[in-house]
Amino acid sequence: MATHRESRAIALTAEWLFDVVADVERYPEFVPLMLDAKVVHREDDAYETEQRLALGLLMHRFRTRTELERPRRITVLSDDRSFCRFDIRWTFSPLDDEHCHVDFALDCETSSLFLMPVIQLLVLPMATSMVTAFETRAHALAAQAGTAARHGD
Repeated sequence: MATHRESRAIALTAEWLFDVVADVERYPEFVPLMLDAKVVHREDDAYETEQRLALGLLMHRFRTRTELERPRRITVLSDDRSFCRFDIRWTFSPLDDEHCHVDFALDCETSSLFLMPVIQLLVLPMATSMVTAFETRAHALAAQAGTAARHGD
């Protein structure tokens, strides 16, 4: 079982961070272990994704359902048979016009004896760097957006 919780204040708006976390198809560009993420079905406030992780020499493909409550909450669940439980929750709470508080919680338990040590050795360390990866990505995109706006793009 892998469980990780993290909470921090970030110098960006809740809306900006929400949009970065919701953009699952860009995850392979900056999320550790993520090889591919493709939305296979989209609804107004939800989507289903097929994802592929690199777990050492093993590649693991699974599906998730993401529920969006913009700009406050993102919930990612999976009923993939390789998991007993897969639950990721992001909560974004505005602190002022330019800052928000982010809560991240991951609960993952595999039903595969083969995947159990992989989850412990690779996924849990990945989870501990998730908020930092998204914060870094959000700041980089904000800087690019500011540069584009200053250049009239």
